[in-house]
Amino acid sequence: MKTQAKIALFPTTSPVYLAATAINNLIQVLPAGTDYFLGVVLVTMLTGHLAHSKGSLARAVFPFVSHLRWGWHGCERALERGRVSMDELFDRSYEWCVTELAAEGVRLGSEQREVQALDSSTIARFRALKRLEAAGRGYWGRAGKAVRANIVASVNSVVFIGGIRCGLVRRTRFGESPEAAVAHLWKELPVCDGPRLLVVDAGIATKEQFTRATQEDALMGRLRRNAKLRMSPPPRTGKRGRPLKHGEVVHPGGVEPEVAAPEDVSVEGAVGRVRLRRWRAVHYEEYPETVFDVVRVDDPAYDKPLLIGSTARELSAAEFLQGYRMRSTIETNFYVGQDSCAMEMPRAFTEQAVTRRISLALLAGSLLKAIAARCDPLAVGPWDRKPQRTGGRLAHFLSQHAANFAALALEGVAPRNYQKNQNANVSKNLRLKPAA
Repeated sequence: MKTQAKIALFPTTSPVYLAATAINNLIQVLPAGTDYFLGVVLVTMLTGHLAHSKGSLARAVFPFVSHLRWGWHGCERALERGRVSMDELFDRSYEWCVTELAAEGVRLGSEQREVQALDSSTIARFRALKRLEAAGRGYWGRAGKAVRANIVASVNSVVFIGGIRCGLVRRTRFGESPEAAVAHLWKELPVCDGPRLLVVDAGIATKEQFTRATQEDALMGRLRRNAKLRMSPPPRTGKRGRPLKHGEVVHPGGVEPEVAAPEDVSVEGAVGRVRLRRWRAVHYEEYPETVFDVVRVDDPAYDKPLLIGSTARELSAAEFLQGYRMRSTIETNFYVGQDSCAMEMPRAFTEQAVTRRISLALLAGSLLKAIAARCDPLAVGPWDRKPQRTGGRLAHFLSQHAANFAALALEGVAPRNYQKNQNANVSKNLRLKPAA
């Protein structure tokens, strides 16, 4: 591996130096030539230039490679044909955040489960041609129908950086549908030292997905309010016959559930007291072997209740609510990747270029959020009297220092241009082959 360039940091945490160190740390594992051009792509994403150019990579990278011949084309080739392992970049970024940003992983329950959030996103491609690779069909909320799209599933580790809850992207996978993308990701989850808790939304917390959960990889997700569950069967009375598989029917989301919750507690919320009712050892009628717990959350801030189910039955009712709130970190990554890193504008058509553009946008978005949480609050201008530590403000700050930021991030790597060999022996005045 190449020797990493040493970038001296100021005594205070400077956003420019931290972001430059993050990029320089990532490109050290890349081969020569690809490292420089992929570093330029990351610079355009972190500064928001790629989003400002509406996803046009050629226009975004041109100010940084104008001194090179066909420099913008080198960036395109690095995404399409360069030897890049996205999983290795995700792992390296996670280790850097834990080491340099003092990220503390969130763990819940007596088993200290590592909390990870998993979700999918649909990227509509209306103008995409038939040659678009890695394409599928997914529901798009704005259009209210299924559209042709690139569908990405992502999983991130939930950490606290400077008291702010953030999500660090660990893996991304693509599929023809959200279910297929999630299935591919579920088979290739990142390695975890101990037990883990995967927090998902209602679209992923299906009956079949609960059956795939294990003791090591427990599942927690939101259930439909009209979910029909069965209680545990009553104990045997000694009479002849087959033992019962199901108990009483219960609708936890109903106005008056058929079975009273054995556990009923209250916790303090943002508006008032939040009521938590818990039913233990319930199951779906189709899968009596898969047993889990359900917690109903009645928050005065919302009109309708929230149902949370999990196979991690050792968690308390309050930890159910705390764990499900961790799911918002992956939504934040999607928003930052879309608004600041042009995740929803991938102007690419080959499979490798599409997957890398979207994956790098998610990686850059999570880095923006993590670095912003470590630095001081940033103001957009003199009129901004309430500075905050957000990814969008950090991207705006890096854009103002783009020249110095790019020089620091690309320190120790050099571009490599491929050109014709001028000294090659070229035969001239060759006779034409006789016609047939």
